This record gives sequence, structure tokens and C-alpha cells, in this order.
Amino acid sequence: MNRLRLALCGLALLTLTAGCDSDGGGTEATVRVMSQNLYLGGDLFTLLEPQCEGNAIVVCVAQLYGTIEASDPAARMAAIAAEIARVDPDLVGLQEVSTYYVQSPADNLPGGPATDATQVTYDFLDLLMDALDAEGADYRVVSVSNNSDVEFPATTNGNTFFDVRYQDADVILARGDVTTSAPTEQSFQSLLTIPVGGTNQTFVRGYQSVRATVGGFDFTFFNTHLEVGGQAEPIQVLQAGELLAPIGATTGPVVFVGDINSNGNANGTSYQTLTVPFEDAFAVGSAATCCQAADLRNAASQLQTRIDVVFYRGFDSVGEAEVVLDEPSDRVGGLWPSDHAGVWAELEAVVQ
Repeated sequence: MNRLRLALCGLALLTLTAGCDSDGGGTEATVRVMSQNLYLGGDLFTLLEPQCEGNAIVVCVAQLYGTIEASDPAARMAAIAAEIARVDPDLVGLQEVSTYYVQSPADNLPGGPATDATQVTYDFLDLLMDALDAEGADYRVVSVSNNSDVEFPATTNGNTFFDVRYQDADVILARGDVTTSAPTEQSFQSLLTIPVGGTNQTFVRGYQSVRATVGGFDFTFFNTHLEVGGQAEPIQVLQAGELLAPIGATTGPVVFVGDINSNGNANGTSYQTLTVPFEDAFAVGSAATCCQAADLRNAASQLQTRIDVVFYRGFDSVGEAEVVLDEPSDRVGGLWPSDHAGVWAELEAVVQ
């Protein structure tokens, strides 16, 4: 793969002997972290198009669900798991960790006593964890932030109807040998509400954090997925502002990863807000992480913006940073593993 590699050890590390600081008072710790948006498998915003208004929403939902099925979630999660196993990060922040349910016949119809669909068709977290096990990679879930949970009726023929339910989550994984504690999950107060098929839907997003220890070095790890840009950017900017309070209240070193939906290569507003308390592990203009076509079948990469990030505070330097799953050779069955590339970085610190 043609991946970005940044040798950013700098002059400060030249003063260190292997495993010791310049004063001989500590040992060097290396923390490797990763962020990956799993991609829900289709474009939810197609449901907002004019042809999906009114009664037509049930046809659009069925078409969207068909796109999700065609995205082959199991194969995609296996490809992402293989990359996680190769990179071998201490901690991983995941976004768009989706679960889909169906119910047939539908009861989520006007005037009906609707009940939640419970038949699981695709559980991205289960698929990913099973694939990690198959890779021999020892990871465990240490934090789950449950976000949006929406359900709509669907039809492919106009006569029979079934319900499709979508749950979104963000997840933090830790490698088996990494000690973690104090998991925190918090929804944002600023949320996007839009009409979908004549019904207002609020899309819940949030952030997570855990305390972690790697090589005797203690730090806090944050993961988030901010609202999209465009007309929803004001909500995204408010969510970025909300993050400053918990970040500011966190003592000691911090690593922050996630999909912030704000272009780091163009100094997007939310990117600027979040880099006030942090350093960026990637050089501006050095990488692109978003986005492939909605059906994931584009042959040439369409990545243009950098919205997937690794930020840090309280570390001495960046040893290496890399963009992954961004080359045509990474595709499985003609599909990109996600519409986002993944990012990982090694952060160097001295344990006193």
C-alpha cells in the first residue's frame, strides 16, 4: 500500500538514548492509537431527497437498505479487522458502528401500535470482533456510546411491507494487554433534528473517553463522531465546542481521535476549535480520509478531505503516522472497506 508515513521524532528525540530520557530519569513509552469510521453502508441523506417525500419514503427506505446489503458488511468488517491486526494499536476509536434489524410484516405504519424491530440482520460490532478473533488479535470493547435509533417501514413491491431499524454507536476497543478504567459516554446537547418522511428525527451523537495505561504511561483516550457539514455545520460547531469542557477538565495527557467532519487540510471551523487544546499528529495537507462513493464501488479513490483525526496533548512527539485502507488494492470484492480511510499514529512520551 502507498500509505503516508511521517517521521516526526524531531531533534528532541535525538537527545534521548534508547529507552531513557536525556537526564536518565525515565523510560520512553510508545502509544499507538487508531481511528476508523466503519461506514453504515449507504447514504442516509438520500431519504431527504424530493422523490422520497410523503408516501414514497417506504420505497426509498427499501432502496437504501438494499444498498446496505450490497455493501457486504461482513467482508468489509473482515478487511478492517485485518488492518487493525496489522497495525496492532493499543486503542481504537470506531465510528458508525451500525446494527440493523428488520421486522416482517411491518407494524411501524401510520395509526399502528408500532413495536421495535428485533431481528438482527447486521451487527457491525459482532462482525468486527469475530473477524478480529479470526485474525488472532486480542481486543475487547471498553466503551460503547449508543447514538441514534430510528425505524421506518419499507417496501419493494408496494404490497408487502417490512420495518427497517438502524442503531448507530461509537466504540472504543482496547488491546488485551492495555489497562483501562473510568469509561465515560456522553451525548451532545446540540443535536440535528430534520424531517424524514414527514416525521421529525433527531440524530443523536456523542463522545466517549477511557483512562488507559500503556508502558507505564497514563493518559485519557477520547473518541467522537461530530455532525456532518453543509447545512448541519452549525450543529457540528456547537458539538465541537461542547467537547472543550470535558477535555479541559481532564488532567494529564490526552489522545483524541474520531471523525470530526471538518476538513483539517482547509482549517475547518470545528478543526480549529479542537486543535486549540491539541497538537495534530498529521501535517496539514498531508493526507485525505474522506470519502469514497456511497456504494463503495468506485475504482479510483475519491478521498479528498481529512476529517478523521488523531490529536494529542502531553506527549513529547509523534514517531509515525499513517493513513490506511486508502489504496485500490485494499478493496474487497470490488468494494472499499469503508467510505473513510483509517488513521493511526505512534505517540512518544517519557515515563518519569
